[in-house]
Amino acid sequence: MESSTRISVAIRMRPILKEEADQGQTNSKVFIDSAEKAIVVSSTDQKQQKKFFFDSVFDEITSQDELFSNTQIPELLKKVVQGFNATIFAYGQTGSGKTYTMEGYEYSSLKPNIKESERQGIVPRSVKALFEEIKAMPNTMEYTVYCTYLQVYQEKIYDLLNPAQLKPGSPGLKMRWSKHDEFYVENLYVHPCYNATEVLTHFHAGLKNKIMASHNLNSASSRSHCILSLNIEGVDIEGGGIISSKLQLVDLAGSERASLTGNEGLALKESIEINKSLFTLRQVITTLAGSREGDSAFIPYRDSKLTSLLKQSIGGNSFCLMIACLCPCDQFYEENISTLAYATKASCISNDPVKNLDPKSKLVNELRKEIKGLQGELKEAFEQIGMLTELVNLDKTQILKMKDLEKPLLATAQGQRAKTTKNIDPIPGRIHSAMAVPRPIVPQQEPFSLSLEMLSENLHDSVKMIKELMSSNKKLKEIINELSNIKKGQDAEIAQLHAENQTLIEKLENVENEPVIVAKLQKEKQELQNRVAALERENKQAPVIFPIKERKTEWAWKSKRTIVRADSPGQFIDKDHYQKYQSVRPSTRVRVEKSAESARPPKSDMSPDNKVKEDALSALSVLYSKTRVRKYGTFF
Repeated sequence: MESSTRISVAIRMRPILKEEADQGQTNSKVFIDSAEKAIVVSSTDQKQQKKFFFDSVFDEITSQDELFSNTQIPELLKKVVQGFNATIFAYGQTGSGKTYTMEGYEYSSLKPNIKESERQGIVPRSVKALFEEIKAMPNTMEYTVYCTYLQVYQEKIYDLLNPAQLKPGSPGLKMRWSKHDEFYVENLYVHPCYNATEVLTHFHAGLKNKIMASHNLNSASSRSHCILSLNIEGVDIEGGGIISSKLQLVDLAGSERASLTGNEGLALKESIEINKSLFTLRQVITTLAGSREGDSAFIPYRDSKLTSLLKQSIGGNSFCLMIACLCPCDQFYEENISTLAYATKASCISNDPVKNLDPKSKLVNELRKEIKGLQGELKEAFEQIGMLTELVNLDKTQILKMKDLEKPLLATAQGQRAKTTKNIDPIPGRIHSAMAVPRPIVPQQEPFSLSLEMLSENLHDSVKMIKELMSSNKKLKEIINELSNIKKGQDAEIAQLHAENQTLIEKLENVENEPVIVAKLQKEKQELQNRVAALERENKQAPVIFPIKERKTEWAWKSKRTIVRADSPGQFIDKDHYQKYQSVRPSTRVRVEKSAESARPPKSDMSPDNKVKEDALSALSVLYSKTRVRKYGTFF
């Protein structure tokens, strides 16, 4: 892990354009002090001056090559090849030269003119320099570069290398959260590239697909934030280690004022979305710059797709270079002050770059170091055993040699003893002293026997130590296996937690979309209520249809028939009795009513309004029949 490092900030001021000079635009408020690496800004009344200090500043005549060399971009690319992440992004208002700084191409009819020239910007120069750094690495390292290119347009992510996904009405790609504490884009085309030409081919193809527009301040204005990402993977052939890193080259859309750009309709909506995402970026920069070490302030990365994708670049584990672009004209004084203020805040943000090593390769390297140490200890133990064995064998041979030397010495001593006994008096004391002459040779055997015992003990201790080392080695291996199993279980648990977290995020997104659904349902409910009210008004205005009036002769015949069937005029006691009789006697009119009822829909299928209307028609029909009975046959 590298020590904490600040975000590097460079300021570049473009020259006054021909159109601006024709309009009489001048620069009398913003000046560059190259010696102090500062931007001097005069107040509107020219009485006060303010200085902004940065890592590097560049005036109007700075070339693309000078900008690339003097912003320490080559050093950043070396860090990328070594396994660190790096980000370079251009920031500023619309028309300040961000796209020219990053790309360097001329645009005609909103399309870039791709050609090799000194105008080439940071992106093509960085790609070429990156592959030069890869070539300079040792032959034991093998590198693969993967290229992606996307744009963030109206808070939707589009793949610039997938034309089929750029169709009108496309919902864009989804952004997910990974276990590596960063956001990534799903279903994004990833192209392996083996040289700078392949990367630039994809880059140029993506440039032709990005969204451009023209307005009062810029004839070819980027309407989206574009991010070219180069993912580098390096494999150590001999050691087996794996490193990975990412280089992000970002061309941000510029902040805009509708009063200056003259945007309307869709262009105005685009400006609103651009300003919204840049506002979130400024919030992130302000919060990070104002938070002290150890503070747990909330950083609103998730409020915008742009800041989510740049999470590790700003306040994360990446090296970062910000190039702030200024417009020299006095009419852009406020925009320049805002750009300088946020560039100053960005220079106060600290990142913690981390070398990206593959976790498995890191574990393998640790185990290899441990095995190497154990092998060294085992080798030392075997060397001690061999040395002790040699000493034991040497002592045995020396003892045998000494025994062989003792024999002639003993024989010589015995001969001398015999000669001496002949020449001396037989005095017992002298005889005993003379007999003791050869005895000093015998004690010389004791050190060898003692050293043999000591060597045997040392050998036994060494064998015991080796057994203990082997036992401890076995225990260490068991501990390593146990830790590996625990790590696997933790990884599985982490993956499950990430899946649950993703599910909760999706549910949260659905909950956020519920107000829209509720509003839609309420609108449909209101439309249905309006339709019901309209139908009720139509039903009230509809005329009441009475039964068709039958001919008088038929009713006379029916009345006569009814009277003839009756036993006597007094048979019908009252009105109810008559209606009961009418319900059982056959009648043409009853059959007509039944046929009409059979044509009606079942009551269970009727709405309450239709049921009321049906009951009203039935009551009118009964009343009409009673009137006809009274008219043609009076029974009560």
